[in-house]
Formats: sequence, C-alpha cells, structure tokens
Amino acid sequence: MNAPFSQADRIGRFHTDLGKDALVLLRFTGTDAMNALFHYRVEALSTDPDVKFDDLLGTHGRVEIDNFVGEPVWFDGIITRAVWVGVDENGHRYDLELRPWTWLAGKRRNQRIFHEQTAPEIIEAVLNAYGALGDPHVENKLVNAYPTLEYTVQYRESDLDFVMRMMQRFGISFHFTHKDGSHTLVMTDSVDEHPTITGETRPYKPVDGHHQQEEEHFEEFRPERNITTGAYRAADYNFKTPNASMETSYDLPAEYQQSDWESYDYPGDYLENDDGNNRVAPIRMEQERALDRQIHASGDIAPLKSGVKIGVTGDHLPSVLKETYLCLGATHSYVSDAYATGGGGSGETYAYAGRFLLQPVSAPMRPQRVTPIPVVQGPQTAKVVGQGEIDCDEYGRILVQFHWDLDGSYSMRCRVSQNWASRGWGGMIIPRIGMEVVVEFLEGDPDKPLVTGCVYNGANDPPYALPDHKTKSVFKTNTHQGSGFNELSFEDQANEELIYMHGQKDQEIVIQNDRMKTIGRDESNTIGQDRTQSVGQNETMNVGQDQTETIGRDVVYTVGQNQQESYGKDHVQTVGNIHKQDIGTDHLVTIGGNHEETVMGKSTLNVTQQITNNTGEHTLMAFKKFVIKGPGGKITIDPSGITMEAPMITLKGKVAMGGFGTAQVPTLQGAAKKALPLVEECEKKK
Repeated sequence: MNAPFSQADRIGRFHTDLGKDALVLLRFTGTDAMNALFHYRVEALSTDPDVKFDDLLGTHGRVEIDNFVGEPVWFDGIITRAVWVGVDENGHRYDLELRPWTWLAGKRRNQRIFHEQTAPEIIEAVLNAYGALGDPHVENKLVNAYPTLEYTVQYRESDLDFVMRMMQRFGISFHFTHKDGSHTLVMTDSVDEHPTITGETRPYKPVDGHHQQEEEHFEEFRPERNITTGAYRAADYNFKTPNASMETSYDLPAEYQQSDWESYDYPGDYLENDDGNNRVAPIRMEQERALDRQIHASGDIAPLKSGVKIGVTGDHLPSVLKETYLCLGATHSYVSDAYATGGGGSGETYAYAGRFLLQPVSAPMRPQRVTPIPVVQGPQTAKVVGQGEIDCDEYGRILVQFHWDLDGSYSMRCRVSQNWASRGWGGMIIPRIGMEVVVEFLEGDPDKPLVTGCVYNGANDPPYALPDHKTKSVFKTNTHQGSGFNELSFEDQANEELIYMHGQKDQEIVIQNDRMKTIGRDESNTIGQDRTQSVGQNETMNVGQDQTETIGRDVVYTVGQNQQESYGKDHVQTVGNIHKQDIGTDHLVTIGGNHEETVMGKSTLNVTQQITNNTGEHTLMAFKKFVIKGPGGKITIDPSGITMEAPMITLKGKVAMGGFGTAQVPTLQGAAKKALPLVEECEKKK
C-alpha cells in the first residue's frame, strides 16, 4: 500500500500543489452552468495517511481528462473542502471539493458605494480584489454599451451576490474557462462572443445496445419547450422630469397559443424613457423568453462545458441539424479504473459521461434575475457631509455619510423631505454639515435614499437644555459663516406662556392687504437707530388715556393739506428754546375761555397790514415804560408822566381836565369843538 501511484497512462488525472501523483484520481463528478458557480467533487487516492489539509485548502486543484479531439480538457478550481474518507487495500481515500475563486467572493460581505460608474466597471472593481486567483481572473467580452450609474450601493451582501445581481440586472452573462492551474470568469452579452467547441460539431448517435467509443457523440437529445409571457411593460419616475412619459413596453411573442400575455412591473429601473425602450424592456423580455427553448442531452463530450457552442450532426434529428447550440449547463462524471496495489494502470477504457442543457443560439441569451435584491428594513441615520457649512444643489439635495460607510464614499445627492413643496412655494430647510439626519429608502432600495428628518445626538445639543425647558418649542437657526442666530420659540409653561422672536440682523414683513394686531395689555418698542413709517392714505390712532412722546432732538411734521387737533381738556406745550411757526396764509385761533401769554424776555409782533382788536375791555399794562409810536408822533407813559410828542395834536369831542392843568381846559375844549390842533409850531422855530 505504500508503493507510489502513477497516473501517466490514465485518461483522467488529478493534480495538486502537493506534487505529482500525491493524490490520484478515482472519481470526478460535478456541474457547471452559465451564470452560476461550478462545483466539482474529486475522489482521490493516496499512499499518505496524513495529507496536510493546510497545504491543500485554498490552492488550485486540477482535473485533466483526455478526449478524442484536441488537447486534454481541464477542470480547475480552488480546493475548498478536504475529507479523509477511510482506507482500503489500495490506499487512503480523500474527498475534495473544487469551486471557482468567485466562491470565495461569496464569503466576503461588504457595504460600499460606487459613484458614476457603469455596471461592468463596478463588477470589475469588486472582482479585482481576487485578481491573484486567476490568470487572468476576469475577461471582459462585452460588446454592448452600458449607462453610467450615478449611485450604486453594495448593501449587506457578499461580493458574489452583488456582482451577480448587477449582471442579472443588466443582462450580462458569465461562464468560466479553464486551463492548468487557473480558471477565468468571462463576461458576455452576445452569443457571438462564446467559443465553439473544437471540431465545431458532434454527431447524435442514440444508444443501440453498445457504447460508441470511436468518437465523441450525443447519445440523447431531447428538445423542450416552455410557455412564457410574450410582452413586457414597465413604468418609472424621474423627479427631474416629473411630467415626462416613463412607460415602456416590448413584445417578443412565440408562435404557440397563449404566448402574448403581458407582464408589468414598477419601478422599471431606468431614468430616461429611451433607456427603458431600448435597453431595459428588451432585456427583461429576453430574460423571460430565454426559458422557452431548451435541449436536454447526454453523451461523452468532455470539452462541452457551459458557455461553449456546438453543432449537431446525424440523420435522426433533421429538425435541429441547422441549429447551433449554446451549452447552458453540464454535469460531468468520470470514473477511473481501479488502482492495483503499488501500480499504475494501462489500457483504461474511456469512462467520461456528461449531461447537458443546451439552447439554440437563435434564442435570447440572458441570465435570470434570481439573486435577491437587498432591502433596507426601515430608516437609518447618517451624517450630513459636503463643502463648507451648507452644501446643496438646485433641488436642495444634500450629501450624507452612512455610519456603515467606512470608505467615506458618501451618498448620492439625496432629496430632503419638506413639509410643503410645490411650484415656487412651500417650505425649504436645508440640513447642514455635521447634522444627523434620518434617511429612508424608496421601495427599500439602498440606491434610492430620501432624507426625512433630523435628530439630535451627543455632539449636537438641543437649543435649550432638557428636560429643564421641556415646555419650550423652538425653531432656532445658526448664522452661516458667522456666530449669530435667528429664533422663534414658544413657551407653554402655565402662566409663563411666551412667543419669542430673535433676528440676528434685519426683518422684513410684507402684507398685501390688511394687518390686525391686538395686544391685551402693554406694548413696548425700542428702536436703536432710525424709524421710518409710510402710510399710503389715512392713519388713525386712538389712545384710551395718556400718551407720552419724548424726542431727544428735533421733530419735523410735514402735512400736505390740513391738520386738525382736538383736545378734550388741556393742551400744554413746553419748548426749551425757540418756537417758530410759518403759516402760508391765515392763522385763526378760537379760544372758548381766557387767553394768557407770559413772555420772559421780549415780545415782538410784526404785521405788515392791519391789526384789529375787538374786545369788551382792553387793558395794556407796562411796569416801566409804555410807548405808543406812529408816523406823526408818540406817546410815552413812564413814572414821570405822559408825554405826547407830535407836530400837531388834534382833539375832537369834549375834553375834561383835572389837576394842575385845569386852566388850559377851556382853550383845549374850544380847540376840540373847532377841530383845531392842540399844538402849533412856533414861528420862531421854523
């Protein structure tokens, strides 16, 4: 049992990094399929009772099978499982499992964000982490154009699930090619990019009682048809073009009955109607119709793996001879002849068998959308990020960083829910850098975030300490690029109710029609500098009791027409310096009672025309001197007496004299009767 084994003359051979023939192939089974991961199982034999699994796991295991046409066929995979099964007379048996390197991508969960990249670019960016596991690890054979995606999220899913979801979303197929020590993931979107099997065709030779070994062939070929829907319709919505038609449809019916049923979906996964019509709808319809025409076949064609095209020859299937088929999946089986103790083997019979799922190349080649799309269960919170203190676009959209975003990639521009929004009117409050916001997701889609609110946290305190101010409702802002704030708050504590408003700078109020203000008690206005008030028409002020106005300097009244003042009782004016009135025409004063003026200095009255005093009794009193002047003389009354000075004095009427001047009375009376002057000018003075 300790003699070495040799695979040199075997049809099937197994190679590992442990060295030549350290493990020899007993049995090989497995499956591979387009748009899926292959899974191969190897039963191997060894003389070593203690194979070091650490030296096997994670390395490439290779199965090599000779075939009738061309080079040997390779089945390469990463050894992901190793089991010691037991020992028999020939050696120690081991079971090994081989999987693609993408299986390792299924072990790695991640959450990350991609900006402004196409689906192929995103896929390759994710898979580049596994580049050392293949030579090359990925081959891009895509021929179609793909749209640039503004925002794509890998959310709580493995790298494998994310990549497969993206491929299925955009109709990208993949399969694997193999060589000694490596396998490659090949991305395609056209059947023309798939290789054709060496020799191009294989014959169909049904089982007739003995095995045909002279050439590779099909021994079973069973066509299958399936009813599918024949039309696809979808709709979507783009907030940037809310009124645009976003309905799309695509028809691809079959010839059988009941093939024209339509399937409808929303959202359709497109932002422009042309993209829906020309790309999305055809892909979705082709994904459905790809399930219609299939062939179940079997044979000994070892090179026929998933992703390989093949033609069929033979006389028994005339209806399919003109078709070329694409292998969608294959199940492989190889059983080696027994290894005798200490020996190799020769003259081994061909022991490969395969079962195949084929599809005509004329049928649509599209992967099915089977990978679950991640759904965000409920809202999340995130931190507002961006440039400066406030960062938004023309729609008020902001950037946020989710707590799970370890790369700092930030979100797309997220719309912010407002309490009201319409054409040029509504509400608008932009969350600012550093705030913690609540984010929800349309349809639960991580690619469609929507900010719905803000929350406080340990770094962002409320405007007033809580619970001390729990009765206060507050809306307080913060000055952009400054240290001030605006505030509107409401205090609801019983007997302390208060509405408080603070403006850091200016306030503007525009009322298109009426404004009414009712104050139950006092009002106090304090204005630091100037105040301007303009009333287009009338102004009425009613003061129930007193009104006090204090003006530090001047007051100027300009009245376009009339001014009328009415006082129910007293009117007192106190002027600290000069009181001047300019009246354009008349000045009328009506006094119901007495009129008294007190002038501490001089009083001057200048009248250019006439003064008339009408009174029942008129008293003029001068304490020092009283002077009456006119063009013809003057009368002076002072403590020394009365002095009349005039060129001539004329008296009319009776004259009564008393005192020392009695002797001149007759003369004065005579003069008065004759209207003679009281004084004549002395001739000598002429």
